[in-house]
Amino acid sequence: MEKSLSVPQLLETSLKIDDVPDEVIQFVESIIVKTKPVGVLYYGSTLWKKDLTGLFDFYIVFESLSDWYKHPSFHKLANKYLPPNIEYHEFSDSLGKLRAKVAILSLQQLRYATGIQSFDTTMWARFCQPVKIIWSRDDYSQQALFRCLIRAVGTAAWWAAYLGPNEGTATDYWCNLFSHTYAAELRVESKNRPSLIIQNREDYFTQLLKSAWQQMGINFYEDNQYLLKLDVNTEIKKQAQRKWWLRVRIGRPLNVARLIKAAFTFQGGAQYIAWKIKRHRGIDIQLTPFQERHPLFSAPWVLLKLYRQGVFKR
Repeated sequence: MEKSLSVPQLLETSLKIDDVPDEVIQFVESIIVKTKPVGVLYYGSTLWKKDLTGLFDFYIVFESLSDWYKHPSFHKLANKYLPPNIEYHEFSDSLGKLRAKVAILSLQQLRYATGIQSFDTTMWARFCQPVKIIWSRDDYSQQALFRCLIRAVGTAAWWAAYLGPNEGTATDYWCNLFSHTYAAELRVESKNRPSLIIQNREDYFTQLLKSAWQQMGINFYEDNQYLLKLDVNTEIKKQAQRKWWLRVRIGRPLNVARLIKAAFTFQGGAQYIAWKIKRHRGIDIQLTPFQERHPLFSAPWVLLKLYRQGVFKR
């Protein structure tokens, strides 16, 4: 029988960036040019699809938030107590304009958010999926980020076991897990969104789940129909489901609070919204410098323009 790969071995692809376009790496370097973060994680559909026209998702991780926020500010305080802050960045090259949504957080915040004890499901749910450590300060920093990815996979696998059915395919467990995390995050996703994450990577996700369960001592066996059958303590499963109920109750207001915070801290948010409207509705909203700097004051004008162009009509 072929020996299965461990979780760290399966995640080694996150350390390889040969398949990442040079333009993306140049974009990252342009954002962090005046700072020295621990590293940058690249996640999302543009990574899977290799789509340079979409919106990149970068997570810039610092040893301390003071490395990004040089002076005390509301932004720094908000990021300390309700991480991460989100910014919108653009980069122009010979191929056109690239765009990214950039999350700012500390290494300590990332470590906590990828662990089982975290009440926030957003981090580990993202980083158990394919991700690249696209930039790191040094080998030690790269390994620190890599350990966070391993922790995220372990957390996801634990919840997949205790929130899932007693038996099913690996895809069943992953899809059930992502459906749970979307509900906890108040994300409005299509019903097939979880399966799209797994699509064309079924073998990888199957190996990842089995290896993580083995690593965590979760008992299971696989029959000849590729069904995974769990042998878990019933009482522990009930406790886990109660813990998840609490995460849902906390997670929803937490995400609402993040949305409210973003209204005041989302750097470049006006440009981001204008780009999204143009991309999805074909309406080009030309913002003045004042409107870019003060999106809240400009919101009524933007809404009026969208109304006049029929965006809100059925």
